[in-house]
Amino acid sequence: MLLSFSLALQARAEVFKDAGLQQALEAGSPKELERLGQQRLAAAPEDVEGLLARAWGYSLGYDSKQLDAGLKLAEQCVARSPNEALCHLALAQVQGKQVLVESRLKGMSLLPKVRSSLARALELNPDLFEARSKLAQIYLLIPEFLGGSVRKARELEQAIRSKQPEQARLLRSLIAARQDAWDEAERDLLAVRVGSDAALAEDVRNAYGELGRHWIKAQQFERAKRLYEQLQKDQPTQAAASYYLGRLAQELDQHGEAVRYFEKALTLAGADGLPIDHRLGDALVATGQIEKARMVYKRYIDSPRAEPGHLKDARKSLAALG
Repeated sequence: MLLSFSLALQARAEVFKDAGLQQALEAGSPKELERLGQQRLAAAPEDVEGLLARAWGYSLGYDSKQLDAGLKLAEQCVARSPNEALCHLALAQVQGKQVLVESRLKGMSLLPKVRSSLARALELNPDLFEARSKLAQIYLLIPEFLGGSVRKARELEQAIRSKQPEQARLLRSLIAARQDAWDEAERDLLAVRVGSDAALAEDVRNAYGELGRHWIKAQQFERAKRLYEQLQKDQPTQAAASYYLGRLAQELDQHGEAVRYFEKALTLAGADGLPIDHRLGDALVATGQIEKARMVYKRYIDSPRAEPGHLKDARKSLAALG
């Protein structure tokens, strides 16, 4: 469920008033967010958008030191503007990434902090779907003794049924999946109409990925393929569907097909937030393209946005090539 944190905030609807910062956020460019944020802070050290930009920029990667720096910036943002929901959302974003890079035990211990930051953001701005969605996912993910609750997730969904019906439908799909009601989860997910809501679109992509993985695990490969092809039809400019189809092809030992899907995914929006090069390297090895695979593995290993688990596996695969 916390996959959404690793892919989060690549494209948001008007987070920043500054057009340059908004463009950098939508492009998922940590360097540009850092540069522009630093410019604003040089002119005004307490500038909220500058603090937000740098915090979010640091949170796009997995470097522990950068995440620590991002945490301090997000905390400064909260201290400077305690009633600004986006400051609390940025804090949750950084904390969520820290969950992913820490050990499982320590990561779980950090989840209540993420939950608290999201709850405060939502309290300040009940229309902030990013906070509502991620808070619901936290409630569905963590055990009850840490504050997990299907009931609370359902309350978050019920609160927006009339005002944000499509967002509510997506949350119902996540809740159904948590309860292993997979057919219901699929019906609700396929019925979601994203429109122009970038936050909802991102959550929908993640939900398609999770549901497709379930069908693959259940050996229902055609069902997974139909699901991914629907996502490809609905969001043709995004890399996720091509990446998912490539993963399905790998599961079916169709490695040449997987290469084609992954190479297509690399040309689409959101590619930087997915472990495409890791999986492409595996597919290239399987098709005997060793030198190209070596290059692709190295490219992934050098990426500041390489996910820790995939990074470890990519290094092992590269070493195995000799």
